[in-house]
Amino acid sequence: MRLPFAGFDDIETEEIAAVHCSSSKMHRSRATFREFLVAGVATISAVIMGLALGWPSPMFRKLTEHSLSDNPIGQVIVESEQSWINSVLAIGGFFGPFAAGFLADRHGRKLTLMLSALVHVAGWVMLLQAASVALMIGARFVLGFGSGCILVTLPMYVGEIASDQYRGMLGSFLQIGQTIGILYVYCIGPYVGYYAFQWICCAVPILFMIFFGYMPETPHYFVSKGLYQQATVSLMYLRDASADEIQPELQAVKQFLQREEQQKNSNAVKKLFTEAVNLKALAISFSLISLQQWTGIDCILSNSELIFDKAQISLSADVSTIIMGTIQVACCCVTLMFVDRVGRKPVLMSSALGLTVALTLLGFYFLMQNMDVEQQYISWIPLTGMVGFIAAFNFGFGPVPWAIAAEIFAHDVKAIGNTINVSVSWILDFLALRFFLLISESFGYQWAFWIFAIICALAFLFTMFFVLETKGLSLQEIQKRLGRKPEQDESNGTQGSL
Repeated sequence: MRLPFAGFDDIETEEIAAVHCSSSKMHRSRATFREFLVAGVATISAVIMGLALGWPSPMFRKLTEHSLSDNPIGQVIVESEQSWINSVLAIGGFFGPFAAGFLADRHGRKLTLMLSALVHVAGWVMLLQAASVALMIGARFVLGFGSGCILVTLPMYVGEIASDQYRGMLGSFLQIGQTIGILYVYCIGPYVGYYAFQWICCAVPILFMIFFGYMPETPHYFVSKGLYQQATVSLMYLRDASADEIQPELQAVKQFLQREEQQKNSNAVKKLFTEAVNLKALAISFSLISLQQWTGIDCILSNSELIFDKAQISLSADVSTIIMGTIQVACCCVTLMFVDRVGRKPVLMSSALGLTVALTLLGFYFLMQNMDVEQQYISWIPLTGMVGFIAAFNFGFGPVPWAIAAEIFAHDVKAIGNTINVSVSWILDFLALRFFLLISESFGYQWAFWIFAIICALAFLFTMFFVLETKGLSLQEIQKRLGRKPEQDESNGTQGSL
């Protein structure tokens, strides 16, 4: 059958349909590309966080070498100084979210991320000028403050620019970005001088500010300020659509923010701590994130080269750390593909079990090393244990606790609940970093690893008996599983959110 068409009366109906289908696919492809481009550029800020997290691993080796050939301080730093330089990042991280929340609401998510990157530039410049331990500690505090700002603002930005189809995947970019930043440090830090390395790290936030300057502000922020024309332009770019085509989404954003404004008038703090359902949600998310910090992940990431040096294996500490960092990035990417298919609880339990085995194995290695067991029989353990630990963590206890925290709260208490979780995670991270060096220097690495192994075993049991499986559940269904009565759903904002 032929269809009359001005100038194209010989075109088959099927051919016209194919043209329209091709045009539609091209439109969707451009829109998808723009979403991933904007989220990808924003995620460079997570790479910036990774640089600060991984920095101690190669730098502590330079700062503890007795030759002082690449030491800006001019003296070998002792264990207590290492502990403070390492852990003060978490103190800065504790204060960052409060500043970021204020700036993001008043001046926008985009500006807040750019200012966070500028704070990191200041931190790296301070490290370039660091001629004392005190100044180095101050620089690490500044880097932690900037990282705390990013940790709050980046998920907010990505969540607000992403479509429903890709929000989950793009939201997971934060974890991948962090691991890429850590790998960047592992690959470059050991092979360049101290000052060159600080410049190389400083270049990343500078490049981020340049590229991110071309990215749009979120439609949510513009709507919250009554700037509907700017919101329309932002959505038109992100969805590669006309003003008419984005109107339904724009209206949905307006309605969502109106509901949010109404809920702000209620006492969210009181509701969080007085309603049994909200307390249960807080207890589950708070416990998971606390257990996550006490798996020892940041202790191992920031001290990996020192641990490999202490292990005295045939493979160099530099190469071993790079292998570990590469496995970490790969595991983060693989986990994204199946965590929604398998479910949260099985993934968390498998991860906790793997962490327990890896940490126990590492503890026995250092015990046997102290007992002068021949190296040829146990030399395989350190790299195997460290890689196994990293793989197990990024398989589950890395990304999943934050995913559960994002979906388990009712909407009207979600902001305060997650602020508590983020702030407490930095405090616990500080305590874990201080604890690791104290125990390892006083009693040996084996006891530090075994204590973390016991905590991971407790994480397995906690997940088995107390964690709610949220796979495939809507926000309303999650609240009902927690014990909320159906008539409470609407008043507590569990109808879903953008």
